[in-house]
Amino acid sequence: MTKYQPFMQALLWTCKSCGFVYEGGQPKQNCPSCEAYKSSFIDFPQHLEAKVRESYPDVHFNHKFCRTMRLALMAEHNVAAKSRVSGRVLPSVSGEHMNPSDTF
Repeated sequence: MTKYQPFMQALLWTCKSCGFVYEGGQPKQNCPSCEAYKSSFIDFPQHLEAKVRESYPDVHFNHKFCRTMRLALMAEHNVAAKSRVSGRVLPSVSGEHMNPSDTF
């Protein structure tokens, strides 16, 4: 158990593009750092965020060093493929036909 674990009960939404972290219920419409759309935020695992905050205890959690380490951990643990995505990702449309069962 890390010293940061009891404090991190809120959802940690992390931008897949730049590593920016938003703590709270739902992230904003766009990323404040890179302006990526809301669907680029994922629910970042708290044990990985604890590693980031323990590595850089003296800097703000959205500092560029923290964001770089967060992106490296996402790639190493393949977080983007298995995490919950914020917002609804619309299915691709093939011509004028779309399967309605694929929309949810």
